[in-house]
Amino acid sequence: MRLKRRPDDGFNMSFLDVMACGLGAIILIFILVDFHAYLPEPTDETKKLQQELNAAARQREQLQKSIDELNDKIALESSTQQDSRSSQADTSSTQSKLLQQISTELAVVADLENQLAALARLPVPDANVQLSGSGQQSYITGLKVEGREIGILLDKSASMMGDNLLEILRFLALPDNQKITQRKWQRTRRTAQWLLARAPQNAKVTVVAYSEDAVMLGIRAASSPQVTDSMNAIVRDIGKLVPNGGTNLQIGIQKLREVHPNVTDVYIITDGLPTLGDGLGVRCRGLLTTRKTISSQCRQELLIETVKRAGQGIRVNVILLPLEGDPYASAMYWSWTQVTGGTFLAPAGEWP
Repeated sequence: MRLKRRPDDGFNMSFLDVMACGLGAIILIFILVDFHAYLPEPTDETKKLQQELNAAARQREQLQKSIDELNDKIALESSTQQDSRSSQADTSSTQSKLLQQISTELAVVADLENQLAALARLPVPDANVQLSGSGQQSYITGLKVEGREIGILLDKSASMMGDNLLEILRFLALPDNQKITQRKWQRTRRTAQWLLARAPQNAKVTVVAYSEDAVMLGIRAASSPQVTDSMNAIVRDIGKLVPNGGTNLQIGIQKLREVHPNVTDVYIITDGLPTLGDGLGVRCRGLLTTRKTISSQCRQELLIETVKRAGQGIRVNVILLPLEGDPYASAMYWSWTQVTGGTFLAPAGEWP
């Protein structure tokens, strides 16, 4: 039998071997050959683009850094604002508490003032005379009306109507019924009444009003059932006084010594140094007779002479209602009271 021959397809084993060897050779060539040596050199345009790309990258980094810083700042401000709001809330709360405390304290003060006003309207059981108006029972710290032989010297000169020379000159032209209504004179009268109301029940009290002359007021009070009546008589006489003339303290003390020789405690209500009296030098006497005025130096000499003539054995207390233009009155009256063991007071304008 004759064998048939298969047709040749062209892809036998020898051919595949050849192709595999060729492929391996090509791969080896790719491995060994340095293709970078054959890359084209970058052009100027490429360099420029690369530089711009690098600059953009740096700018992006800076922008990112700025954004981070801004975020940190915003966070810090937010925290600060929150703390501020918290502090403001605490402050508002504290202020509210303080206002509430102040309101409570004001209410307490108002209540105390009402109580004091109610007490002021009540009569004082041991008072010799009863006063009216605000401040009637107010005590002055340091002044106590004491002694069994008491004398009160009340200055009724024209200066007791005003606080300065212009006011006094203007008030001098008024009729008597208007002179006695002036604020300072009303205060003078109330001061005398205050002393009378505080005098001891068993004390002998003499009141002398002085200006260019001196006059005893009422009936000298003694330890008897008629003490209050005597005090009220003195108060009525004080209400009849009309301020006028100069100030002669010497004649006031002399009158007090005459009607009450055993006086031990003297209370003087005045507004300044005396302007009239005896014992002055030639210079001051000539000034008085020619100009009808007296200098500050002569008024000081006049008070010194008055103190000498007042004698010893009395305790002098002075309530001064100051007059403008008489700067030495306070110091000299204070010295007099200290030497005798008395008290000097220049009370506030609203007292008594």
